Amino acid sequence: MLKIGDFSKLGYVTVKALRHYAQIGLLRPAWTDRFTGYRYYSLQQLPRLNRILALKELGFSLEQITQLIDENVPVDQLRGMLRIKQAELQNRVQSEQVRLAQVEARLHQIEQEGQTPGYEVAVKRVGAQRVAAMHSVATEAEGLGMRCSQMRSELADWLEGSQIKGVGPWYIINNSLEYTEGDIDVELAVVVEGKITNRLSHKPDARVSLKTLPPVENMASVIHTNGNENLLQAYTALYAWIERSGYHISGPARELYLDDIEGNSTVYQMVEVQVPVERFTLPKRSISFRSDKEESEMEPKFVNKPAFMVVGMKYVGKNQNLEIHEMWERFNPRVKEIKNIVWDAPYGVCTMVEGLEDGAFEYVAGFEVTGVEELPEGMVVRMIPEQKYAVFEHWGSLEKLHDTYEYIHQVWLPKSGNQIANGPELEVYDKRFKDFQPDSVFYIYVPID
Repeated sequence: MLKIGDFSKLGYVTVKALRHYAQIGLLRPAWTDRFTGYRYYSLQQLPRLNRILALKELGFSLEQITQLIDENVPVDQLRGMLRIKQAELQNRVQSEQVRLAQVEARLHQIEQEGQTPGYEVAVKRVGAQRVAAMHSVATEAEGLGMRCSQMRSELADWLEGSQIKGVGPWYIINNSLEYTEGDIDVELAVVVEGKITNRLSHKPDARVSLKTLPPVENMASVIHTNGNENLLQAYTALYAWIERSGYHISGPARELYLDDIEGNSTVYQMVEVQVPVERFTLPKRSISFRSDKEESEMEPKFVNKPAFMVVGMKYVGKNQNLEIHEMWERFNPRVKEIKNIVWDAPYGVCTMVEGLEDGAFEYVAGFEVTGVEELPEGMVVRMIPEQKYAVFEHWGSLEKLHDTYEYIHQVWLPKSGNQIANGPELEVYDKRFKDFQPDSVFYIYVPID
């Protein structure tokens, strides 16, 4: 899965807009980590985002777009709507040309969905590199290419005046954590030869830095052979591979322009896109009497659970100070106040609720009941719909619980091909639960379609 910043870059939409779309129910995150508040999206949500943006460019309101999306307008019908709007825009005055270009670009992107070319991904070690780098700011995305060309010329002149030899390749370092529409931070760099200290023969430029990039143990890369044209396809293929392979992105992306090793080329046809990655580590089962056995991946079992009701105490927030654990301690002495209780196991019911601040969620600690006559003071009732679940075990301490959830949502889910359903996650504490001791076990029920 992709963090909200990475998804914003891939979809060319700001983080602020994505948060607004989630708040109004137009495009919700695939998963929100309730321990950190981070929002994650999947590549499967990119077609929906494309349709939202295309309809928005046509002038539809977000309320209208919500209705159109929920009614699942076919792609052919959407394409026809875009063609009609395209014809309208062509008859307008010069001021509408920018909007026309945006619609055409989005239309092309929609038509190309599902047709990503076959890139071969390699993971390699990249050693430390001595570079000369220049920072600048492009006021808008349309001027980014021209600004990079100007920076290359300025940096080449600076190197010549400083008697420092660039040995290539030239590349762009993408330091931005999200897509932005203006004031884009740009860093252009080139590998330089030999030692780079105390060799300046003219006035330093504040925009230029001489530095050493640290080594990267795992650099995922693809080769794109069509210059800057359709470079987004290379990024899409690389991000998809990272998601499927159990990696996560650990640093800024780089674009290496391989035609320009000697600094003489002005036309680029071969670009290598590099992204530093790290593997997710599996949560460990820290059980002393089983330490002689090899750790294995947590494979879930699948169950279909009928609808039922839960009565218990509610918490709303981010659980930053283990408030849920404290609520369980307050709830346990009051369990006998609940009528019509089913004593099989207590439940933790976790629900992402619209309208809450970023990272906040609702958690109900309670028991299943066969009916509700009256609620104990300070308690709530929640109806859990019939649902299919993937059921995982969490072993050991409370401190390791985040590792288990990270494995489920960041490793298992992308590789399994399953999709999260719109429903609460459940924690089930049966007789195997021993208050997070080393041999304690409880179950995590993840709703899936």
